[in-house]
Amino acid sequence: MNARQVEREKVILDAGLYSAASIITQLVTLVAAILSRRFLGPTQMGLWSLLQIILVYSAYTTFGVAEAISREIPYYQGKGDDDKITETADTIFSFSALTAVISAAALLVYAFWSRAHLSEVVFYGLIFMSALVILQRLNNLYISFLRGYKLFGLASRQMIYSSIINAVLVAVLSYRFQIYGFMWAMCFSFLFNIVYILAHHRFVFAWRLEREKIISLIRYGSPLLLVGLTGALFLTIDKLMIAKMLGLEALGIYSVAILTYTYLGTVPNSIGVVLIPNFHQRFGETENLRDLKGYLSKSSDAFSAIMPLLIAGGWFLVPYFARIVLPDYMGSIEPMRFLIVSAYFLALAHPYSYFITVMRKQMILVPIMAGVCFLAFVSNFLVLQNGWGLVGVGMATTFVVFVRFTATYFIACRVITPLGECLRDYGIKLGKFLFMTACLFIVKAFFPDAERSFGQSLLQWLIFAAIYAPFLWRLNRQTDFFGAVRRRFWGARKEIV
Repeated sequence: MNARQVEREKVILDAGLYSAASIITQLVTLVAAILSRRFLGPTQMGLWSLLQIILVYSAYTTFGVAEAISREIPYYQGKGDDDKITETADTIFSFSALTAVISAAALLVYAFWSRAHLSEVVFYGLIFMSALVILQRLNNLYISFLRGYKLFGLASRQMIYSSIINAVLVAVLSYRFQIYGFMWAMCFSFLFNIVYILAHHRFVFAWRLEREKIISLIRYGSPLLLVGLTGALFLTIDKLMIAKMLGLEALGIYSVAILTYTYLGTVPNSIGVVLIPNFHQRFGETENLRDLKGYLSKSSDAFSAIMPLLIAGGWFLVPYFARIVLPDYMGSIEPMRFLIVSAYFLALAHPYSYFITVMRKQMILVPIMAGVCFLAFVSNFLVLQNGWGLVGVGMATTFVVFVRFTATYFIACRVITPLGECLRDYGIKLGKFLFMTACLFIVKAFFPDAERSFGQSLLQWLIFAAIYAPFLWRLNRQTDFFGAVRRRFWGARKEIV
């Protein structure tokens, strides 16, 4: 096995094992999320959903500098430039930490300045948010550095242990102290992550705030910041519009659909965590975009084969468990089904977005995401205005994610692939989506009351999995994932013996 094959196998293993760790993590997190929703109820859960928006947007006060961790560091690793790696890491950490402190201070000033106009729970929620802004920033920085340096083994262990600690804290503290206990649990969870990472890998950063370097990183990262900001806006538009037009209780009910959708997004996100630094390191070695065509095609093929199985799990299994543990949220089941099919296009868009950033054409993504946000606002407004309710919101989101994938796909694909081949591949991916959707509805139609029986719910998923078995077999033939796992673990033990 030559060096290129070894590197390819390492990428496949890192992606598979990191994804497995992400799935385990999300299963544990799902239990914590179910318990917190049961203990807090729809109204308090809706309040937390609104407060959480502060954390989402505070992440963008780095002006895109932090985006360079998983891109610039592996790029310089590919070139073998250690001085640039150190300079970049020091600058990113210093600037990001400073902006987090400033953001937290501004939030505190606002909370005390507006205290007379805020309810007690909102005021203290803002106090908690100021602390969480700093803790989240440090947490995210250290995790990003693990990924940027491709320390995926440690990152996987941290993720699993973190989810267990978080689940225990959320279950205990939210049960005892309601919304305040939930927020304390979030603080302690971030603290655990920071301590655990530093205990297992000694990150040392020098304080460096060189104006030219910061400006250079902002120029590179600001388009990605805008993409992330518009992406965050896209993910919160439906929440804000539901809260405005239907109320906090409806938003709380819809949170089960959002929770399932977020869980499904774990797999493409975790695979992307592995792909991003490898894309940039590979490009740093050769400066040839066509060398990335294999990464691009194989990752998109993998998503088109794996995501339908996960989406089917949401379709067939979530309703049964929701009926048992979250009966007050059953109104979210149908909206959830129409929402989570969009995870197919969400996953497929990832590798093409990464490829565009490798091309240093990330500014192209800004108008795409801006258009997506506008389309999401119009679509959600129309479906809510016309009485389609939460189901309409799920359908609108799926349509908008499809549009986003289409735009991203053709921009990236045309750089390294002839138009005819692009159109043929696009037709295949769209056909797979239609096939998946048809199978979901057909299997569901044969078991109309399956959500009342775990056996029937599981049988639905197994039937769907049997239909998709040929796609998985073909994927394994292309990647030899199970062979790589066998060589990594069983082969290693055999050599020791």
